[in-house]
Amino acid sequence: MDVSSNQTEKMRHTLSHVMAAAVRELYPTTIFGIGPAIENGFYYDIDFGGAKVSDADLAKIEKKMRGIITRGCEMRARGVSRDEALAWAKANDQKYKEELIMELPEGELITFYDLVDPKSGEVLFADLCKGPHVENLQEIGAWKLERIAGAYWRGDEKREMLTRLYGLAFATQEELDAYIAQQEEAKKRDHRKLGKELDLFCFSELVGSGLPLFTPRGTILRDMLNELAQGYRVRCGYRKVCIPHIANVELYKTSGHYQKFPELLQFISQESGDNLAVKPVSCPHHTQIFASAPRSYKELPVKYLETTMVYRDERKGELGGLSRVRAITQDDSHVFCTEDQVEQVFGELIESAKDLYKKVGMKLTLRLSFRDDKDAYIGDPEMWEKAQTAIERMAKKFEMEYFVGVGEAAMYGPKMDFMAVDALGREWQLATVQLDYAMPARFGLEYTDADGAKKTPIMIHCALLGAIERFMSIFIEHTAGWLPLWCVPEMVRVLTVNDKAEAYVQEVEQVLQGVVLDEPVKNNALRFEIDRGDDSLGKKIKRATEMKIPVVLIVGEKDAADKVVSVRTRDGEEKVKLDELGAWLKDFGAV
Repeated sequence: MDVSSNQTEKMRHTLSHVMAAAVRELYPTTIFGIGPAIENGFYYDIDFGGAKVSDADLAKIEKKMRGIITRGCEMRARGVSRDEALAWAKANDQKYKEELIMELPEGELITFYDLVDPKSGEVLFADLCKGPHVENLQEIGAWKLERIAGAYWRGDEKREMLTRLYGLAFATQEELDAYIAQQEEAKKRDHRKLGKELDLFCFSELVGSGLPLFTPRGTILRDMLNELAQGYRVRCGYRKVCIPHIANVELYKTSGHYQKFPELLQFISQESGDNLAVKPVSCPHHTQIFASAPRSYKELPVKYLETTMVYRDERKGELGGLSRVRAITQDDSHVFCTEDQVEQVFGELIESAKDLYKKVGMKLTLRLSFRDDKDAYIGDPEMWEKAQTAIERMAKKFEMEYFVGVGEAAMYGPKMDFMAVDALGREWQLATVQLDYAMPARFGLEYTDADGAKKTPIMIHCALLGAIERFMSIFIEHTAGWLPLWCVPEMVRVLTVNDKAEAYVQEVEQVLQGVVLDEPVKNNALRFEIDRGDDSLGKKIKRATEMKIPVVLIVGEKDAADKVVSVRTRDGEEKVKLDELGAWLKDFGAV
């Protein structure tokens, strides 16, 4: 069945109404919130009152839905006045619908959709809705109910907690089956599960929500990823700087972040009375390093690099593992340059992003993130038009396939957002390069040009990993925890069969101590452990496999006699001569 994306959206939207009709029949006193189509399916937020509803109830709701669809019911639109809509909401005790209707203009014609049984004329469910919908339920493709979750009304933690029923819907059964299979694989790869199993990070209620604690093994992974990202910019002339974790709020008022970041964490100094804030971004701080000395055009571009933690008071309900946290480590960099230098800087960063993501095994697509008409940005429209035109011109120059995301811009300027595709085909926004004409002017930054005139530099923001925590969550799932040799906390584990070959084990240890990987991170000494425990070899192998150690070396008496080691990887087993082991490991770890 060939179904357009628009038709699929209609199907999903219609299914939310069908689900609501089924729920209403099973639970007559329910109060309905909103029920939109979403990517891969649909949902409805519902107030069940005192009724207890769980995932176990999905089967009977789904059965009722299929009965409604089999009857060949139709979706019929009708227009009503605001007063008529309010009267309907009050008569049916639908307080959430009443709230939505009250926000509509008085003279506006309001659209309702009725789910109608064409044989009896019975209206199974009526709902305030703009559409679109399929006309006949027989047009609906493959679907199933997925899960139940909690959701605050209108996303406000101070409002009522509703029950959200999720469903999946696709044009064909093949697409639905493929998506379900992908989701099952995603559960196995969940970074929260793997992070605990591999001893990478943990959380503590005493420390607080969204504040991850990294173990020694997890810290190694963080450091290796950061080393990789920093290496690209160091080679392009970026120099490291270091800034504090707090600042006077006046800094963020000048930059515009104070007004745009409601989650800014503030406190009053007990000593000075200064109004301070925990930094949500690093870019305003870097402007002050640039401003600390007179600048000549001969110095430009000035390139700063810093991996630093920023803090944002994210909503508790949106926090999840490393995907969304309150303490965010950014591999941040900022460039201050002339107009003529913008293209070169962008070119360097584009090539760096392409190469980095090739090394971690992810394909890239490019989104040009532009502003919309909302009051969420700083700078004048003319500046924005100039910057957006420049961004698109550079995307074409560097032969990047791209699409435009309206409303995705940073508050101070448009950006190139690199969308990485993981092993499951999921797309993530990670690396970003942003063009900023606004912030240098707000801070009064200037340099002296060749003609002696004072000019305002252009500012370019870049992060290759984005948030390291978020990148880690995606990378762990992308690899299913089988991290590449260069960044895995424990590269090699040596397993002894017994203590009779201890002298040879020490020879193997000496070889391993001399192995240093040079790609993609330089001077990366081999990280290994030796399991000399008394457990059976089988138990030792099981532990190493569960920890997803890339290379396992088994050393016994026969290996000692033959001057070899038995090597186990995910690809199988082989014997490697001791004097060739170092070269074998370097070759195995090559990217």
